[in-house]
Formats: sequence, C-alpha cells, structure tokens
Amino acid sequence: MKATAGAGARAHGGTGLRLLLAAVAVPLCLCASVPALAQQVGNAPERSPFRDILTSEGLTFFVGRYAGNPNDAGTGVRPGLLLGARLDVRITNGVGVYANFADVRTSRLQINASGDTARVMGNLSVRLIAADLGLVLNLTGDKTWRGLAPFVGVSAGIVAPTARVVDPGGYELGTNFSVVPALGTRFLVSRRLSLRVEVRDYYYRYSFPIAYSALPYAGHSNFSPVNSLSVGDRAWYNNFALMAGVTYGFNF
Repeated sequence: MKATAGAGARAHGGTGLRLLLAAVAVPLCLCASVPALAQQVGNAPERSPFRDILTSEGLTFFVGRYAGNPNDAGTGVRPGLLLGARLDVRITNGVGVYANFADVRTSRLQINASGDTARVMGNLSVRLIAADLGLVLNLTGDKTWRGLAPFVGVSAGIVAPTARVVDPGGYELGTNFSVVPALGTRFLVSRRLSLRVEVRDYYYRYSFPIAYSALPYAGHSNFSPVNSLSVGDRAWYNNFALMAGVTYGFNF
C-alpha cells in the first residue's frame, strides 16, 4: 500500500513561491493609495466612516484550524487545532511589527520505506510549535472604516515538533524555517476591544530521506518508491491556517 497525497495536494517549487510572492506583493502595491483613502475628506467628522485607532499595542488570543499539507509522500501534518497568542506594536501610520506564537495539535502518517510488507504503519499524533516575527500593514492607515481595520502581513519563523520521531527509512519531521504571508481584518467593538479574523500560510520545506526516492531492495520489488523522482529530497509546501481571536488594545 503506497501513501501519497498526489499532485492535487502538492504546492511546492516555483509555483508555490510565485503564489507566495503574489499574496504579499499585490496588497502591498495597493497600499500606495491607502493613506489618502484613510484621510478622506468631504464628510463631516461625525458622519465620516473613518474612526481613529486610539491604541498602539494589542494582545490577541486566538483559536483556529491548521489545514496542514500531507505532502507527496503522505508524511506531512494533517488538519488540526491551533491555539496561540500574538503581540502587535504599531510603529507609524498603519505600519507595525508583531510576534506570533501558536500551538498546533495535529497528526501525520508513519511510512515504512525500508521494504517491509506494510508501507503505512499508522497515524501518529504530533504537536507543533510555530513562532514567527513579522511586519503588518493596516490598509486603512491608523483608522478604521466602519469599524473594520483590514491588514496584510508577512513574517518569518520556525515550525517544529515538540518530540522527535524517526520513521523506518529515516524520515523525520524536523524543525523548519517558515515564511508566513497573512491577510485578515479586525473589527473594533470598543476603544480597546476588537475581534480578529486572519488567514495565514505557513510556507516551509520538507526534507525526505534517500530511501523515499529509491527502489526497494531485491525481494520486495512489488513496492514502488514513496516519492517520485521529480520531487527530490526537498520540497516547499503551503500549510494554510484560519484563525479567529479577541484583541485587547493598550498604550504602553
């Protein structure tokens, strides 16, 4: 029995990188006109849809769904629960930095690539820690539009399992460098309290052992390689996450 996610689950190499760059570059290019929009005149202050954001820092607690990506070999992490916290600090008009920390409860398949009779060994529970630092841009500057404060961001960090498990054949879900584009919005319900929805893409690389691309040894020729030769020993994959949370704003 061969475990593979197929071409439909794969998003790596040049295509994945182009999608990543587009997800970040397009919103940032649009931001050239945002300050003027956020400072729109022509309405009386009490009738304007824009309102000042009066806090410069924010602490968010969130919960969400981590979609994961099974990767070509089938050993990537599956969908799971995501919990975490985030600290935002506004630097200037609509631009800020943030630190994000998430605890992901998920699972993955264990694959036996040593040539034994069973290719899939079973499902393994996995706990991931995802931490990153990034830059965020509020698309309405330092204001909200009808209570909404949409934003785009990009960060860099790590995604790592809390425990080390090495499968037969040498595969291990190790610590990975991640690039994380993000898109979302806040809805201010009061001066300090807001609701937050965000979509993120934890884009990182899986490394595969040589055994995943090699033909099994003599006597087990009925098994094909875990990965096709086109995948190689490394490939980048998209791992999307949808999060919702509550933000408390303050001025430090």
